[in-house]
Amino acid sequence: SKATVSVLYWKNMALYRGMALLAAVTSTACSFPSDVQYDALEVWPAPVNVTLPSSPLGPHVLASTAKVNIDSSCGPHISGLVSETLTMKTRFMQNPRTYQGSAYVAADSYCPDAAKCSKDSDCGSGKCLAPDYLKWNSTMKCPPSVKYGHGCGCCTVATTPVISTINIVCNKVGIAEEGYTLDITSSAVSIASSTPKGSAYALTTLAQLIRWDTVQNDYIMNFVPLSISDAPKFPYRGVMVDTSRHFIEVEEILKTIDGMYAAKMNIFHWHIIDSPSFPYESKKYPELSREGSWGGSNTTVYTQAAIAQIIAKAESKFVEVMFEFDTPAHTMAFGKSHPEVMTDCWEWMATSGYKVDVDSDDCQAINPMAPASKTIVTDLIVEAASITNSKYFHLGGDEVKFPCWDSDPAIKAHVQQFYNGNYEMLQANWTANVSVAAATKMGKIPVLWQPTTNVNDPVWINALPSNTVYMIWLGPAAAIGYAKQSKNVVITSPFYVDGMGSGSWNSVYNTAIIPDGLTPEQQKYVLGASICAWGEMMTTTKVGLLSLTIGAGIAESLWADHHTSPGPGSATGLATSSRYNHFLCHVQRYGSNSGQVMPSNCHVF
Repeated sequence: SKATVSVLYWKNMALYRGMALLAAVTSTACSFPSDVQYDALEVWPAPVNVTLPSSPLGPHVLASTAKVNIDSSCGPHISGLVSETLTMKTRFMQNPRTYQGSAYVAADSYCPDAAKCSKDSDCGSGKCLAPDYLKWNSTMKCPPSVKYGHGCGCCTVATTPVISTINIVCNKVGIAEEGYTLDITSSAVSIASSTPKGSAYALTTLAQLIRWDTVQNDYIMNFVPLSISDAPKFPYRGVMVDTSRHFIEVEEILKTIDGMYAAKMNIFHWHIIDSPSFPYESKKYPELSREGSWGGSNTTVYTQAAIAQIIAKAESKFVEVMFEFDTPAHTMAFGKSHPEVMTDCWEWMATSGYKVDVDSDDCQAINPMAPASKTIVTDLIVEAASITNSKYFHLGGDEVKFPCWDSDPAIKAHVQQFYNGNYEMLQANWTANVSVAAATKMGKIPVLWQPTTNVNDPVWINALPSNTVYMIWLGPAAAIGYAKQSKNVVITSPFYVDGMGSGSWNSVYNTAIIPDGLTPEQQKYVLGASICAWGEMMTTTKVGLLSLTIGAGIAESLWADHHTSPGPGSATGLATSSRYNHFLCHVQRYGSNSGQVMPSNCHVF
């Protein structure tokens, strides 16, 4: 028989994080905290529904040479992910468990009670197989304090049982688009989904369930049998990287996409251009990057070949690449090769004192009346939309400084004549009839930074298509207002990770996605959230640290409901922090510069 445990976070804190049990308390001076909750499965984000065995069979080898049967419904990328799962190795080491054994009953429940061991002699003619990270030294499997609890290893026979088959189907009816089932028995791993994407997520779960054992020289699966039924809560699970304020090397972007796949994040929001630089190589307007990039050469330009490489990597990891071409503001880099498209507000910029900081140049905006402006922006969006694999296209739309437009006599006269002096109407007209029109022409869903703090502004309320997605960066009230109007929103402002908001992975993890004040029907318009790694202080060496070490803390919030965790500095946060730390080691398989959040060592083979 099997005991089913559903990790439904809001509903039952007692079952928190995958079958964890409360620790017992000793009466010693250094007693183990009673509120620590350890995890049976070291997976991030935690699977939603897990069935653990009531009669476990003990650890098995998942052979790196296992026979793999992939149904034709799974498409071209699943086989590569299977190969990756069975070739990438990490050896994770953390402090061995020194508290009383009963604290880890759930976490160690892969082993039958009668087979628990702390040394080989406990197993007769068999071996005491313990995870590397629990071993005390080369001869003793468990720390000396194990005598106060139970063994950290599991007795096996001379040859550990082997799981030799992996079966994958991707057309099973009744499973959500990004959902999957993962069933592990003593003979096979079986994955089922309704789309290849679901099976891809099953494989990244599997990759975290297995561990490379240096003694067995193969992968070990602790929990046999095991059954998981899993699917995400939110459809939009994003990571934004800004490559305009600092040029980010292509290899680092590829590693970030690998890390997103590991965390089941699905939208790579590429803030590719902005006022500081224009690194996108346009086929039609190559002078934009030739003149507008930081180096004025291919050393700081994303060539069409590099962009194709990034999109191909993303497709292989079931990640969408959403370009952002921000207009009409944040466009100064356009002017380096096409000054005719810019508003002549240099005098205002120099004398107004409106904004003097690293981004003072974002005060200048495109001249929406210049014939070349509409032509160039339309052509760029159409070109970029034709090569991206995302259903979305981000059009910016934020921080337009109306005094810049007002300082241009021709623009001012036009706005007075046609819009009664309302510059918001000029911006809304540009957005609807130029940038959004170009994106929708290419079949893309338009995405914008919320253009106004007043979601009931009559200028904007019906200006854009009903499927437009508004990224919320000016506070939760806007999210509530848009959702109540049945408009799609993505939450961003609590998740800025470049010294502009979120201080650590734990603060990201503990921030609610859905704001209070929405009915269940209105909550459906909150599509998800995005980590935003802005580039003011972020260079290539910090991308992994910010977008993954800190940013991946959001992955679990986007996958399922959960309670907050106070972090490793308190007893109740140890389990969550330990599991996240283990995940960050897993991500380092891809060469990412993601660090660890607790004392540990990660060896990538």
